[in-house]
Amino acid sequence: MVEIGIAQAVSEAESAKLARRGGDDAAASMKVLSQIEGETNFDYAYRTLRYNILMFHMQPGALLREASVAKRLGVSKTPVHQAVGILREQLLVDVAPQSATHISRINVSAMRQGSLLRTDVEAATLNRMAGRLPSNYIVRLGECLMRQREVMEVEEVDVYQFATLDDEFHRMVFEGSGMEFTWRSIQAAATHYNRVRFLGLVYGLSDLGSIYRDHVDLYKRLSFGTRLTRDQIYTFVYGHLNHYVDYFNQMVVDHPDFFDFGPVPGDTEQ
Repeated sequence: MVEIGIAQAVSEAESAKLARRGGDDAAASMKVLSQIEGETNFDYAYRTLRYNILMFHMQPGALLREASVAKRLGVSKTPVHQAVGILREQLLVDVAPQSATHISRINVSAMRQGSLLRTDVEAATLNRMAGRLPSNYIVRLGECLMRQREVMEVEEVDVYQFATLDDEFHRMVFEGSGMEFTWRSIQAAATHYNRVRFLGLVYGLSDLGSIYRDHVDLYKRLSFGTRLTRDQIYTFVYGHLNHYVDYFNQMVVDHPDFFDFGPVPGDTEQ
């Protein structure tokens, strides 16, 4: 797993956390999405806030004022408050009693645990389902690959759309394996792992071509089977899901105030 080993960066991150506790108003930098026809104000507020957090328009540590968000979205404070409650459960927002609300920092321990869980389960799933996935899911995976390719070929790549299609590809593998609940459980535990994925995409550190080629390889193995051993499959899946390892330390140095090196909220402090 990731080895941090950067004492200075950790120290800077802790100092930045204290220095920015007041924080800038996150709503000021929020990208206001268009409300979809028939979408409730709660769903709209949740979708917009989650998008802005994952895309780092609302940066880790920034102050989140519900009234400011509601004003920018043109909705009442109630749906925004409800959305913040869900985001708190997902560890994307910190709501301290008798204190202000902030966009949470990326918890490195939660990132590691989410990465480990997803890598282990996905490698086992691929090992079991290679050459056995129902044909209708093979077709859907192929269509998803085509859409990924189309997104990559435009001049300004929509990385959020690419990440959404990336998740859709992997979700369909679990769905076709009869493991939708497992996928939902992994996603619930992998919030901070996913934030690091988005960080790499937003700051241009991830190689979309490499991710796409891995998906093509996965598609072929699921379609026709694989001759890889269990250990080789794990190595392949680990490399695909954990490509951020190559640049993680640099991210910590470049953005020390984005990260939290403490325990996951609710975990026992070692």
